[in-house]
Amino acid sequence: MQASSSHREIDWPAVLADFRRSGMTHVQFCSAHGLSIHAFRRQLYRLRPGLPPRRPRAHLTSATRSSSPAGTPAARPAFLPVHIRPAEPVISTPVATPSDPIELVLGDRHVLRVPPGFDADSLGRLLDLLEDRP
Repeated sequence: MQASSSHREIDWPAVLADFRRSGMTHVQFCSAHGLSIHAFRRQLYRLRPGLPPRRPRAHLTSATRSSSPAGTPAARPAFLPVHIRPAEPVISTPVATPSDPIELVLGDRHVLRVPPGFDADSLGRLLDLLEDRP
């Protein structure tokens, strides 16, 4: 591939296959092979599989614009409204797992940690005892 070759004389499918195997960036590959980055990218995107064929662009002259009545669908491109919703806030609350102890804070000085599988009657007696204490 020579830099003097026009982009029409280049076997673009073969060039793009070489590029994909090269592991180079677009700029590196084009520089190494003497290719125009613009022609390379035009061919790369044109030949990309799965893309619909490109429609030719309509070039309107001032005469064409003035002869079309205002409000005619052909005179204006069609746009669809886009509504962007804010993301829902994520609220994370700690969830106790069965292996976590339950903590009960009693006043300023006491913290009672109750392990999983505790005896409810014993806990009730302990709380009764603590409530009676001055």
